[in-house]
Amino acid sequence: MGIAGKKYIELFCINEHCSLMQTQKEGIRKIILQVARKEFIEKGFKDASMRNIAKDAKVGLSNIYNYFRNKDEIFREILSGLLSAMDKVMEEHNSPKYISVDIFSSEEYMRSQIDMFVKLIDNYKEDFKLLLFKSSGSSLGNYREEFIELQTQVGKEYIALMKEKFPTINGGVSDFFIHTMSSWWMSIIGELVMHDLSHRELEDFIREYMEFGTAGWKKLMQVKD
Repeated sequence: MGIAGKKYIELFCINEHCSLMQTQKEGIRKIILQVARKEFIEKGFKDASMRNIAKDAKVGLSNIYNYFRNKDEIFREILSGLLSAMDKVMEEHNSPKYISVDIFSSEEYMRSQIDMFVKLIDNYKEDFKLLLFKSSGSSLGNYREEFIELQTQVGKEYIALMKEKFPTINGGVSDFFIHTMSSWWMSIIGELVMHDLSHRELEDFIREYMEFGTAGWKKLMQVKD
């Protein structure tokens, strides 16, 4: 076998070794996250112990920092799916398809919103509990207040966009009312995740909430049939 052939085999073996090492690292990282989730759920962020996480994951305490810089980074990684889902909800809220008076009477719109929120609660129930009730001491400790502020701004922009497109509607809804409705919605999410509702009960509640809210906003914004 020529020199070129030997070098190819050596390179192949090195690449295979690197691939195996990467797979092992990803496996350890996944175990750390699984163990940390259990620790956070049981104790909350503030009282969760990196020492316990390392012990239960069978990783040396110093070695765990080769995977995560600190406890906060682990916490945020665990909640990354929920955080992205919530960001997406806000990003889509004022999309052109929703700047329409048809949303006040469209069963298709109602169904899509019910499905979206039911899926959100179903998929991230434990994550919501961590985020809303057990994140004190983390960089997400003020998430509720920050999200309410964001939702308030998005709500104000939504009404302005509706007023621009439909000049006859009432665009003078007070900022404090929008803020209060945003706060109420976060409280509702908290109630939903803390109660053991069946899928059907959750769906029925979301429909009730949507129908109640839609009728109220329609009246408040003076949208004509």
